[in-house]
Amino acid sequence: MTPLAKWTVVAVCLTALAALVPWSRYGQVDVELSRLPLWWLYLGAAVLLHACALLPARSGLVPGLVVGAAVLAAAALVAFGYDEASWPPPGAVDEGFPGVVPMAAPRPGPGVLFAAASVVAQVVGLRARARVPVG
Repeated sequence: MTPLAKWTVVAVCLTALAALVPWSRYGQVDVELSRLPLWWLYLGAAVLLHACALLPARSGLVPGLVVGAAVLAAAALVAFGYDEASWPPPGAVDEGFPGVVPMAAPRPGPGVLFAAASVVAQVVGLRARARVPVG
C-alpha cells in the first residue's frame, strides 16, 4: 500500500467521523452536521479533496492544496456561520423580552477538529506522493 493510499484511507475515515459527530453545541444540545446550513458545502469540498488523490503525482499536489484550503474554509463557514440570529430578537425590546430568553452560547463541537485533521491527512499524503522520485 502506497503512502498516499494510507493517508487517503485515514483522511476518508476522518471525514466520515466528522460527518457523524456533533459540529456544534448549544449548552448541552448537540447539533449534527446535516442540521447546519451549508453542510453540503463541506461534504462536497471534502469529496473533491479526496478525489485529488486520483490525479497524477506531480499535478495532484497544487490542486490538493487549493482544495484543502477550500475544505478548511468550508468547515469554518459551516462551524462558525450557523448562528446568524440577531440579538436581541426583532421586537423583543419593544415587548420587554416576553417568555424565556435563551442564554446558551453556541460553540463548535468535535466534528470541526476531525474535519481539519482530515484535510491535514490528505494533504500530507499528496505531498508524500509528490516527493517520491519518478523513475
